[in-house]
Amino acid sequence: MGEKTEPNRKQKKFRSAIVLAGGRGRRMGSVEKALLEFEGKTILERLLESLFRVVDEVIISFRDKNQEEKFRPVLEKFPAHEIRFCFDTLEDAGPLEGIRAGLLESRGEYSFVCAGDMPFVDSRVVNLLFEKASGHDAAIPKWEDGKFEPLHAVYSKKMISEIERAFEKGKRSVLTPVFEMKDVVFVEVSEIRKIDPELRSFANINTIDEMKRIIGLSSKKENSQ
Repeated sequence: MGEKTEPNRKQKKFRSAIVLAGGRGRRMGSVEKALLEFEGKTILERLLESLFRVVDEVIISFRDKNQEEKFRPVLEKFPAHEIRFCFDTLEDAGPLEGIRAGLLESRGEYSFVCAGDMPFVDSRVVNLLFEKASGHDAAIPKWEDGKFEPLHAVYSKKMISEIERAFEKGKRSVLTPVFEMKDVVFVEVSEIRKIDPELRSFANINTIDEMKRIIGLSSKKENSQ
């Protein structure tokens, strides 16, 4: 990314990012999707490089210590950056528990949250979401059909208490606590397209076919530059 497209980080508050790596990748034979490699880098490596353009720390949410050990070789490639871990305390509570654990660990008032299988998260889109969230409870992308991207969003620490209330009610959907917060900014995808026309920032990998398609997307972009 060239200098002109780098987000302006002057006079910004401390920012955190939470990467949800605890998913079991069942549709891909229980592989660690974040550790899949293409064009010489793992998905996680690509993701961290992008995030550290706009955040001060990254917290990676793991299932357990065994999973953390598998990831260490990648994390050791970022000695100059602050990377910390958190672990689920509730089993099978899905991404919502990862978000809760990450927000409890994060030093920033606001945290960008994303899944660990998103190789093309765009730092400029992340920067936009932080700017939109500032002074509010959260900023979440919203599609034209009314659907949301809750695992590519910025949340304030106010989300913690709402997640705990959702768990008390037996709810596991990420959107349950989102809709309980009073001041959420919904960012139209049409605005994000101005920065990321193909919306590559939202691309994630759930199947081998998606992996091949995303590698193709990457190759096309490289060839067009």
